[in-house]
Amino acid sequence: MLRRARIFEALGQESRLKVFNLVCQSGDKGIRPKEIIEQLGIDSGTLHFHLNRLVAVNLIATKSNSPRGIYCLNESAPKEVVKIVVENYQA
Repeated sequence: MLRRARIFEALGQESRLKVFNLVCQSGDKGIRPKEIIEQLGIDSGTLHFHLNRLVAVNLIATKSNSPRGIYCLNESAPKEVVKIVVENYQA
């Protein structure tokens, strides 16, 4: 229960929700920070702050078989949370 609360707290910030949505939409391919910066128009420091928070609550991870810096969904991310974001979030 506490894990879910931390996840929803992390996703309660609009910019972080946008970042998470882009990671979700990237699928198995994943997404590079540069692509997120281009799409959202945020600076790299802000982006890395949000990426670190999403990693900390185990929603996203870096791809293990790819060069450092490609983010994808964490396999342990709650499927129902991902579904809610993908189906309902409008940027």
